[in-house]
Order: sequence, then structure tokens, then C-alpha cells
Amino acid sequence: MYINRFYFLQKLGYSVVTTIYVQLEFEKGYTSSRDYFFNLLSTGEITPYTLEIDDLVEMANVPQSKKASDAELSCFVLAKRIGGKAMTDDKTAINYILRHILISKESVITLLDVLFEAYLNSWLSDNDLRAIQSTLSANKFRINDDLVFEFARRRLMTQK
Repeated sequence: MYINRFYFLQKLGYSVVTTIYVQLEFEKGYTSSRDYFFNLLSTGEITPYTLEIDDLVEMANVPQSKKASDAELSCFVLAKRIGGKAMTDDKTAINYILRHILISKESVITLLDVLFEAYLNSWLSDNDLRAIQSTLSANKFRINDDLVFEFARRRLMTQK
């Protein structure tokens, strides 16, 4: 929400869907995030997706834990069912859910994965990455690596 680059998901070919649990989490969140999310819903840029009984049963079979929210869990279960990807940056939640839901690690993406794809497609410059990293850092989204250096390194590795 902080970097206002949602359109990258669409440019990269992702169809963004959400569950009722994600919506409920946004309703409890910061006003600016909630408004941004619900605007994307109302304009159809994010599509609400109904969970099926089997999805809810699979969620119920995962032990309750503070390591993963119902919102994150519902996204993983939905991604598994529709053959999509779940997006979260919470490594604790990713590791916890992957221990309980049979889904490949490749079915999970993070903000950094999306930014890297955009960088590979030359939709982000080094200066854009610096500005994004600064904005994320100012909003307590800490990234240990220098994105410019790390993404340039990764780009070189993919060209071999």
C-alpha cells in the first residue's frame, strides 16, 4: 500500500483475488490501507473469491497459531485449489503454513518477488528501487539487503 505500485501485479499478468478473511483483516487495519484495499475491490482490480467448504475444512485442520492469520491461511488454501500463488511477506506465516498445507514454495510470492519481476522488465529503475526501499523502511518494512545491488546481482544470474 505504501509504494502505490499495485499496477505492477496486473502488468506482470497476475489476476489478484482475495478472500473474506483478508477483507476482515483490512477492516480492522489502518484507515489508509483499508480505504486503498476497498477502492481496489470496488474498481474490480481485486476480485473477491468465495471459499468452498473443502477450503474451510482444510483451514480448520491447521492448528490455530499466532504464526499465521486466517487471512494468510485462506490465501494459501485458495492458491492451492485454483493453482495460483499466495502473496505475503510474513516469513513466519509462510514457514508455518507450508508445514501444514501441501503447496509448493513456488506458489508463494513476496513483495520483493514482484519488485524483482518489475525490475527485470525494466519497469523499475535503480532510482525507483532506492525510493521504494526508503518508503518501505520509513513504514517499518525492513529489508536487510540493498535492493539495487541485490536485484542487479539476481538479474546477472538469470542472464547466464
